[in-house]
Amino acid sequence: MTDPIMTIRDVAQALKLAEKTVYAMATDGELPAFKVRGQWRVRRVDFEDWLSNQARAPTGERPSAAPPPPSRTSSVADTLHEPSPDTRAVEDLTERVPQEEMHRRLVQALGPSCVRSHAAWDAKPFELDLSPPLPQRIRVYMYNATRPPGGRPLGEHKVQLIVPAQRRGDRASFDNGDGRIVLLIGYAAEEDVFILWDAGLYSDFAWSRNVQVKAETIIQASAGKLATQERQLRPPSGRPTVETVLAVKPRRLAEAIVKRMELTRERLLRE
Repeated sequence: MTDPIMTIRDVAQALKLAEKTVYAMATDGELPAFKVRGQWRVRRVDFEDWLSNQARAPTGERPSAAPPPPSRTSSVADTLHEPSPDTRAVEDLTERVPQEEMHRRLVQALGPSCVRSHAAWDAKPFELDLSPPLPQRIRVYMYNATRPPGGRPLGEHKVQLIVPAQRRGDRASFDNGDGRIVLLIGYAAEEDVFILWDAGLYSDFAWSRNVQVKAETIIQASAGKLATQERQLRPPSGRPTVETVLAVKPRRLAEAIVKRMELTRERLLRE
């Protein structure tokens, strides 16, 4: 059955456009889109009507997007809380995707030849069993990598570390039990880029701790490179160390995970 609600990715695939372009079209009012908790959505029937109007319009003219009928969109909004103005300011600057969608894109990027099995889409952390040469049992903590307005260098992306059951004021660590290798991964949705930090360097962290990656690293990854960036860190316990951050497009994710494991082993040997 065809889903009556489309995401930015669905529309981008239908139009053969970049997701960033479609996001801008929604923001500028060119698409009949609406927001649910800061996420753009389009009713399929509205999109199909809009597309028909685009095809009929004379060259050079763009019909404006008619807003969805109030009776239908209000029923969606009424079931969810509106984000606060401060939250909307951040979400308007950077596209976010739900946790389940991030996990789907992770599995899709790795492909069926690499992923033998995985947990439920909404599980957090997200556990996967992979095929060699990838680590065979991993536990992924995955976060939206966003570009918050103000206070950070231009274009820098960050994730905010919060683990299940952690509350404001609590300190927490990633779960390293059961012999699974922990991966800390950020996802920049607009650029469709995965960022891999060294999870072993993050322990006993405060609620919503920020972890960054430079804009240049994201740009290099967007160009198809396996981008690297070195960061000076001072862990809570132990001496200062250098972390190598990796960033890649989906087709190079498996390669980046292997590289992440190599870099982590080298760090542990140095220490």
